Amino acid sequence: MLGIGVLGLGVIGRRYIEGFRASPDFQVIAGYDPGEIDVDVARAGSAQELIDNPAVDCVYIATPPSTHEQLVDAVTRANKAVFCEKPLAPSLLSAQACLDAVTRTGVPAAVNFPFATAPAAIRLRELVETGALGEGLSAHLRVRFRTWPRGWQQGAGGWLAGPEQGGFTREVMSHMVFLALRLFGPGRLHEATVERGAQGTETRVKAVLQFSACRMTIDGAVEGEIEDLNRFEVKGSKGSAVMSEWFRLQHESGDIAPARADAGQIAELAKLMSTGTSRLATFREAADVVRIIEDILAA
Repeated sequence: MLGIGVLGLGVIGRRYIEGFRASPDFQVIAGYDPGEIDVDVARAGSAQELIDNPAVDCVYIATPPSTHEQLVDAVTRANKAVFCEKPLAPSLLSAQACLDAVTRTGVPAAVNFPFATAPAAIRLRELVETGALGEGLSAHLRVRFRTWPRGWQQGAGGWLAGPEQGGFTREVMSHMVFLALRLFGPGRLHEATVERGAQGTETRVKAVLQFSACRMTIDGAVEGEIEDLNRFEVKGSKGSAVMSEWFRLQHESGDIAPARADAGQIAELAKLMSTGTSRLATFREAADVVRIIEDILAA
């Protein structure tokens, strides 16, 4: 059984602690968070103490993006495996430093983009790669939020609400950009417009991305009467497929109901640590996502 240490005990960190505990492959050794968060887990006295714990084989980094570079460096220097939350970093320079650290040390490393293992995303990739949707592909992403940060994110509102490392483009759209890179190959920003609110984070984003096999339009905004709307449609000469509610897929061949990917992510992490290969997002893929996201935000 593999020992896992968790840095960051917010909503996502706590959820994955339960996922690791449900897995036959992992034992949760300890967690660390500088805040006073009530979690049923052994607490390390510092991030470095957790990293240095000999029982910890892998460190899950579930902290704000601006901390990732320093923590990834520390974990890799300790020769431990690293599983890092997205976005990898709030700048391309910092993302490259993270990539350099895992490349230099060669430790097992992955970034937590759930579309890597979500059944809906895997099926959508099959539809694209087999030609079931036809030729002349185009993709269209629409996201809406009643407020930003969203209600369940208020505990992390301090950083999610600010332009330095927050905003819905980094936090939400990075998922779809990762998926598009897997579906359509290398991509770049073609054009973008960004409107910002009083806090400096974006309130509306319109962008066009050009991938090797597809052009993708993005329409995102903080407005509306529902907490979270996301719709990602891929169209081709033979039909279309739609992902919505994060993990729902609709296609004429059959629909896939929404299902979280946490267990799949954790199973693939165990596979990565035992075999060196997995479906999980690599640090290089995550750095490519950062490049596109930060290009959008710089528009």
